[in-house]
Amino acid sequence: MTWIFLSLLAILAASGYAIGTISATAAATIPDTGSIDETDNEGTNNVATASTGYNSDGSLTGSAITSDTSTWPGAQAAYPNAAVWDICTAVALAEGYNQGSGVAPYNLNNPGDLSPGDEQGQAVAGPPENHDGSLIIDFATVEGGFIALYVKFFNIVSGNSKVYPKTLTWTQVANIYAGDSGDWLNNVTGYLGVQPSSTPAEYAGLA
Repeated sequence: MTWIFLSLLAILAASGYAIGTISATAAATIPDTGSIDETDNEGTNNVATASTGYNSDGSLTGSAITSDTSTWPGAQAAYPNAAVWDICTAVALAEGYNQGSGVAPYNLNNPGDLSPGDEQGQAVAGPPENHDGSLIIDFATVEGGFIALYVKFFNIVSGNSKVYPKTLTWTQVANIYAGDSGDWLNNVTGYLGVQPSSTPAEYAGLA
């Protein structure tokens, strides 16, 4: 009986080892994708969509647009209003596009830090991303981002904007456009050399 009991123990031990080995092997062969698909209490997906990153195709200026202001676009046949391009430069500086990699306007090819609804027909690289509590468009190219910014302010100065009446002052525009409206206002009007009480339309000669 002792011999039989010992034999049974040996069989059970061997079976347990085999099962443990199989489990360990199976676990080792399951790929770790590194992705986590969770849903918060609001029912929204928590998985962040990574931006495709800075991309310039040279289609607007003939060469790459970078964080260097000397590479930024200006008046040309398709977008001829030089004053509006000055406004675009001022806004891009206020939004920090010139800081380069690491800031949302640069990484998302969005020099104006524009939100959904301001695509102006320009291609996007993916869904908008949340930065500092605001959704920001991820444009496919920085050229598209600059064109969208130009069209937005051209509509403002020409009275075609549904959000910004032509008579709004820079102070009023800043209050709608920017979360940090005080800094944004100082940066934009300082660059353009205008008073906060003046209007974008006046700067563009379209008041």
